[in-house]
Formats: sequence, structure tokens, C-alpha cells
Amino acid sequence: MIRIPEYLAVAQWALLGALGVLVVIMFRQLGRLLTGAAKAAELGPPAGRKAAALSYARPGDPAERQLTPGDGQPLLLAFVDPTCPSCEELVGVLGQLQAAGELAGLRTLLLISDPPSYLQISDVFSATGIEIGRPVRPAGLESYRVSATPLLVAIDDAGVVRAAGSVVRPAEVRAFAQSCLLPAPEAALTVVPAVAGRGEDGP
Repeated sequence: MIRIPEYLAVAQWALLGALGVLVVIMFRQLGRLLTGAAKAAELGPPAGRKAAALSYARPGDPAERQLTPGDGQPLLLAFVDPTCPSCEELVGVLGQLQAAGELAGLRTLLLISDPPSYLQISDVFSATGIEIGRPVRPAGLESYRVSATPLLVAIDDAGVVRAAGSVVRPAEVRAFAQSCLLPAPEAALTVVPAVAGRGEDGP
């Protein structure tokens, strides 16, 4: 009868334990990937659908305003928050594109869920010249599926969603802006699919 040295038996058990830990880690990573994919699929309204109307108020002004997609003016809606670093990056890019005249012909609106007082903690938000609003009614907001921020939604002059996703790179943001200015058949070529949110969870 062959007798296995005690130190080899201990090494085998240690190896089996390490393999068990590795399997657990791999399953956790797989779960995170699947969760991220599901989150990406649920982020933003589907392209090609009619965008819903929204009610919002500007910081410091309680007057309720109505945003009605399809009134003849293309829209670029950015769901962002001052407490989200990726949102600050997106707002900075939007500000640069606006200053360069690349958002001409578009109505650009930043929609926040944080209290308006939080705008003071972000130099990017407080210095931007882009209109800022905060939704005041849940009606219509659910259809935008803001499961994470930042979320950028491009809507053409007919009120149809042309692109929706979590983007911050200038080239991606520029593609969104262009998508809602082009006729419908051409706009479909520039739609950027939604990707997993890089920022914080949405409202």
C-alpha cells in the first residue's frame, strides 16, 4: 500500500480550497457582468419611440414648466446630478460643444434629481450656461428609464427618440446631437446604443 506523505495531502487539500475560492470569484464576476448587461438594456427609452412630455422647474423658480417633445425643435436631454463625477464630465463636454456652436438648433436641458442646493458644490454645474431643471411630477419620467446617471437622450423635432445611453466622450455626445438633427432614415445610422451607466444610480 502506497502511503501519501502528510505534506502532500495537506497541499492537495489547500489546492482544492484555492480552486473552490476561484470558482466562487468567477461566479460573482459573471453575476456582475449579467447585472451590468441587464442594467444597460433598461437604461433610457428605446430608439424609435415617441418621447414623453415632462414637467420641471428651474432652480430657484417654483414655476412649473412643460417640456413637450415634438414641438418642432430637436431636444438633447441630459439626466445628470452634481454628486455624480461622470455627470460633471458630461456637463463639461456639453458646455464645450455649446460654446463651439455644435449644439446650434438644439434645445439642451439638464435634468437633475438632487436638490437644487447641491448645484453649488459643483463648479461645472454652477458655471454652465445650459438650462437646468428638476422634474416635479413622476408622470412621463418613468418612460425615460433613468436607472443610472448620466443618461443622455436625443429626440428629433417630431418627438421621436433617436439615441439614448450613458455617454461622456465628446465623439459620442457629438453623435447624439447629430442624430436628432438628421432626417429619420439617416438618424438611425448614428444612434449609439445604451451602455452600462458609469455614474451613480438614478432617481
